[in-house]
Amino acid sequence: MTTTIRPGGTIAVLNLLGAVAVGYALWTSGAAARPLWGSVLAAIALVAWALRAFVAGLPRGGVLSVVLGTLAVLCGGFAAGATHGLTVVPAAIGSLAVLGTVGVPLGYGLSVAVLGCGAIAVGAIAHPTDVGDSLTMMGGLLLAAVGGFSRRQFREAEAQAALLRERELAMRQEAERVAIARDLHDVLAHSLGGLVLQLDAAEALLEAGDQTEAAERVAAARRLASDGLSEARRAVATLRDPDGAGGGVRFAGRESLTSGVERLLQAHRSLGGVVDFTTTGTARPVTSQAADAVLRALQEALSNARKHAPGEPVRAWLVWAQGALTLTVSNPLPDTEQLPEDSPGRGYGLTGMRERFAGLGPGSSVRAGVQGDRFVVTAEAEL
Repeated sequence: MTTTIRPGGTIAVLNLLGAVAVGYALWTSGAAARPLWGSVLAAIALVAWALRAFVAGLPRGGVLSVVLGTLAVLCGGFAAGATHGLTVVPAAIGSLAVLGTVGVPLGYGLSVAVLGCGAIAVGAIAHPTDVGDSLTMMGGLLLAAVGGFSRRQFREAEAQAALLRERELAMRQEAERVAIARDLHDVLAHSLGGLVLQLDAAEALLEAGDQTEAAERVAAARRLASDGLSEARRAVATLRDPDGAGGGVRFAGRESLTSGVERLLQAHRSLGGVVDFTTTGTARPVTSQAADAVLRALQEALSNARKHAPGEPVRAWLVWAQGALTLTVSNPLPDTEQLPEDSPGRGYGLTGMRERFAGLGPGSSVRAGVQGDRFVVTAEAEL
């Protein structure tokens, strides 16, 4: 790569007009008295200057534009004394362009500028030129080189900023993908898993001829499906607008957290589960993120208890302490299924819990494992 920013057509036209203007000045300022080599080198420098801007605008013209810029520097510098300094202009433009091209080695750009100064000195010997005038021409060339270096730094900073923006966008997209997968897992595990249980029970009741109880099961299944749909919509709304319409951090009142807990406990009981729930401490408002993490953790733990220890009593504690809110859920170990020690069940439930609580900041965490004859999940949110 030799360039990252291609000049537009306007820049190319301006360069062409500049080359034409300098060429006209050369033609009208003693061309007859100028040595032939001086006129030839001046013409080459002007043509290289004009073509470089057009070539640099081409998709694959980077290397050729650098070659033309170098040619303008060397030929323009060598002919500077013979042209009374007029060809220092293409030499300076060429030096600025080469040094300002991102991707061209910095050492190459600096070498071109130094060689341009050397060409001015050699040209001054070939066509005797005042020392002061030669030094002035060298100064002009070096000043253009400094400008090229500054432009290079600016473009590199722009490229780095663009790269950072791309990486930040990729990280946000990855976080959104993980959040979508996590919420889909929780909603499907709770709603569809419970729905299957209710429909299985309804089918068994119909086979036994108990249509009344079967109808109640079907009605419960309908409510569960409706709740699942509402949760899915809420999850989508949260992903699309995580901070809410008002922006900033929203706070969930203790009533909303309490009502969410009650809703999950009722849903578990309606599916035939038994749960003993205890809350201690003084409840207070928490952030919506903390409330959502706690509710999702309870939902996942109850879903896994129904899956791996169906019909077994579940114990749940919600403890309000100074600076922390802790949820603990335990269920008896299944008789026929050996669960991994660090997982409440198959799937990504525990992973989702840990991600949610990790997002709450330092001090928030999830622990899960076997304790005696029970499987225990403890989720702590730092308040």
